[in-house]
Amino acid sequence: MILSQSNTLTQDIEAAKKEGFATAFYFRDEKIHCRNSSKKYGKDECILVEYCRHAGMNDPGDESILFLIECTDGVKGYLTSGYGIYADTDTVDFILSLKRQTKI
Repeated sequence: MILSQSNTLTQDIEAAKKEGFATAFYFRDEKIHCRNSSKKYGKDECILVEYCRHAGMNDPGDESILFLIECTDGVKGYLTSGYGIYADTDTVDFILSLKRQTKI
């Protein structure tokens, strides 16, 4: 496991980057897009490796979720989304519907 609920969101992003999950992704039009290139991936091109929810220190309603994703072409990255009352349910539903990495 790379992520930890005892870390902040920023700490977990840094830990993910050290493990090679360096690409920042965003979700739009039923695809995962790379923030720094024109690459985009459909559901069948991505595997959900791990995810972790984080609550804001000052506001328990300030929740976020961090997803680690690996694509079939080897690109590895992360995507963040609001969670709880601020959730983007389309994003969360799409990511959680991805095939999961199997643990050996």
